[in-house]
Amino acid sequence: MAALATLFNFLVLNLALLIASLPIVTLPAAVSAATVALDRWRGEGEDRVIREFISALRSRPFLPTTAAAGVPLAAVAVGIAEVHHFARGVSLPDRVGLGFVAAALLITLTALGYVFLLAARDPAARAADLWSLSARLAIRNLFVTGPLFLAEIAVVTAGTLIDPALLLLGLPLLLLQLMRLTAQFGLRRAEQKR
Repeated sequence: MAALATLFNFLVLNLALLIASLPIVTLPAAVSAATVALDRWRGEGEDRVIREFISALRSRPFLPTTAAAGVPLAAVAVGIAEVHHFARGVSLPDRVGLGFVAAALLITLTALGYVFLLAARDPAARAADLWSLSARLAIRNLFVTGPLFLAEIAVVTAGTLIDPALLLLGLPLLLLQLMRLTAQFGLRRAEQKR
């Protein structure tokens, strides 16, 4: 019975995340609210995930939350467009540009997981401080958490391309949960090195 309740909560929270993300502008706020709901569900045993999701969505100021997670999401989108642009070129400057852009995209994707986790934990943090801390953590743990973040994103993207219906069965929430766990691992690792 507990497994059925867990599956139900997972699917319902995933559906709430998808619905709240439909207007692209609300994607950062929805991801932040889902991260808060996941933290409370997994960490504190709170079983009413929709209530936690809606409470987090309503209690957090929209513009700062959108700026905190939205800017890194936009940077990822720009990075993907730049990789696509430079990958088509055959000249040496195009290859050098591709290398720089790919490295920047790797750091940005790695930092994105830390942004989601840290923004959910401290909604009052200034966006610039959050980005700076996330970038430092991403660079410090690049060779450990970087490949994990990339593998998580690649598996979920491949699953979505193979069967878009998997979006409804939990891929977005699964990605968010995996990124949250990887970011927690990176945070623990950074604290141990101090």
